[in-house]
Amino acid sequence: MLETYLFITPWGDECFNCEKETIRYFKYAEEKVDFKIITVLNMNVVLKFIKRNQLKDADYNELFNRMYLTSLDYKAASYQGKAKGRAFLMAMQNAIIDNNVPYSFELGSTIARQAGLDTAMFEEDRQSKMTQEDFKRDQKLAHEMGAEDIPAAVIFNLKDEECGVLMDHYDYQTLASVCQLKMIQKTQPKKLFTPKTL
Repeated sequence: MLETYLFITPWGDECFNCEKETIRYFKYAEEKVDFKIITVLNMNVVLKFIKRNQLKDADYNELFNRMYLTSLDYKAASYQGKAKGRAFLMAMQNAIIDNNVPYSFELGSTIARQAGLDTAMFEEDRQSKMTQEDFKRDQKLAHEMGAEDIPAAVIFNLKDEECGVLMDHYDYQTLASVCQLKMIQKTQPKKLFTPKTL
């Protein structure tokens, strides 16, 4: 069984592409997969977003806050199941990244309805202390696993290995090689982690 943590920012086009490639690979993987998508938000993520999108006049605090609220919305949606959470996230990314719709509280509510979420539960969860605390735990997990350069994935093969492989900015072929334990030359894992220590 493969246990995989994919660390992304919900606003990044590179993250969105990596996420789609990862989902596409795992859809047809022979092994069982426990796959978690975790949003990461810190100063570097926001600054890289500003630089990549050439937003010279961007208000850092406003951008950080909207990214934070997007992450909380995804976390709240995930409480209703991984599949619904993932559908919500992809619809949100499609709106923000592909269609240039600015994030707003109302956009989150609209997408929650479209994703078939229990909207009353979603509205309560997106503003709850529990969601904020879970988000903080996600940031700590990303830090502990060394996921500093986003997108990044940490993959554990629980059957054959006691360590996890950290990859960042990877493509479909690299992911396939790592998951099949054929370490091709371009796959140079930065760090190894033991599941017991996490």
